Amino acid sequence: MTGLTVAKEKIRFTITSADLQTAHSCDCQKWIRHLAANGLKTADLLRLYNGKFPEGKLFVLDLLEFLRKTDPHLDRFLAGRGGIHQDDHLSIDYPAVRQLLGREFPELAARLGEGEQGRKVIKRRPGTVDLSPLTRKR
Repeated sequence: MTGLTVAKEKIRFTITSADLQTAHSCDCQKWIRHLAANGLKTADLLRLYNGKFPEGKLFVLDLLEFLRKTDPHLDRFLAGRGGIHQDDHLSIDYPAVRQLLGREFPELAARLGEGEQGRKVIKRRPGTVDLSPLTRKR
């Protein structure tokens, strides 16, 4: 065996074109660790923790900018196809995000877990509401 070290992908971020012709995958573990350690984008981390991709475009732009600095293959992939397209499918390995946060940031994982199952407060209007228009038959 040679002295080369091969980096294992820990949290896979994948960009797939709508026609499935092109795809690129890279490791975004450092990005997730950076967000968790600095308390950034907690709403986006909550969505990832719950198995959903964040809705905000800013999350994707920041992620790509961070990854482009460390992954020359991603930079070439994006340059070769003209960047991210509207109909591209973006995904992250959600179970790996949960594992990383649970293992390295247990306090944050506990807070995110509470957000998932936290109590919902329902505010009621004072007084009574007339429901008779809803019960009339026509």
